[in-house]
Amino acid sequence: MNISVCLIVKDEELNIERVLKSIPSPFEVIIYDTGSRDRTVQIAEKYNAVIKQGEWNDDFAQARNQSVSWATGEYILILDADEELPPDAEAKLSQFITEHPGQAGTVVLENIMENDSARHRMIRFFPNRPSFRFKGIVHEQLYENDLPASFKDTGLLVKHYGYTKKEYHEKDKFNRYLTLYQKALDERQDEGYMLYQIGKLYNSLEQYKEAEHYLKRSLTYKEENQLYHPPMLVLLGYTLKELGRSKEAADLLARYGDVYKDFPDLFFLLGLLAMDTGEIHIIEPSFKEALRIGETPKYTSVLGTGSFKAAYNLGVYYEILGFKDKAKEYYRLAASWGYDPALIRLKNI
Repeated sequence: MNISVCLIVKDEELNIERVLKSIPSPFEVIIYDTGSRDRTVQIAEKYNAVIKQGEWNDDFAQARNQSVSWATGEYILILDADEELPPDAEAKLSQFITEHPGQAGTVVLENIMENDSARHRMIRFFPNRPSFRFKGIVHEQLYENDLPASFKDTGLLVKHYGYTKKEYHEKDKFNRYLTLYQKALDERQDEGYMLYQIGKLYNSLEQYKEAEHYLKRSLTYKEENQLYHPPMLVLLGYTLKELGRSKEAADLLARYGDVYKDFPDLFFLLGLLAMDTGEIHIIEPSFKEALRIGETPKYTSVLGTGSFKAAYNLGVYYEILGFKDKAKEYYRLAASWGYDPALIRLKNI
């Protein structure tokens, strides 16, 4: 198995060692440094990485393609400095190559946030051929022969630590990404998606009025067939909830219940919103529907909305109504997924 891991980095001394430690030793490591002024390069040198340096041109696709051009492996794995591979990475990718030779593959990115984690899929693994190249100045996409690349799932779970508020402030990610999103909008690249990303940026810093503005603009594109649309809709719901407008959020989400009937986050949030608005008759069926759907790899989804969080909130609902046996049943279910708050409730009920 001949795999090259390609990274674009700049001023990543706080992250680079974690990702390099997680890369299996047989893999070639290509690091494209775009102007680090900290110890990033010195740390990378300890791991026998191939280090190339160049200027940052506000274009992620250009930088990705440049990094790939230096790789000698038969397959490419794309990582970012604020990510981490699991111990089974080598085995997973080896199995994927055997079962799907010549095929591009997705990984599941688990975004580690302040109090939650969310998962979504991205194409990060592909054969090292000139026909595979990235396009897009930000949130670049993989193309094969100028068409969006087809893919299979590698089964690989990659942790991503770059979505914490601390990360955005320390590295000024907010301004950097906002500039790129605005540039993409000016060039009319995926406008609905870029507006969603700007809204997500503002939401991450708890600037909810600004987030609402951009998310509602994104909603006007009515791109229900696009993968970004359901998580954008749910994020708008949470934003309105934070602004004290839970009824407006519930009315919005209810219109999409039939469109995204396999999306647990939507029904989970409907349950939370019903708690806010006092619509008791909506709480139980909403959380039960989220549980019935379960965790899904299809959408960008907050971990637990289809499992332990839905079960826990059902426990709270039954406890408040005085149905202690039902409450215990759902607290135990939530605890079976390792959710500690459910154990605390069980002890105190």
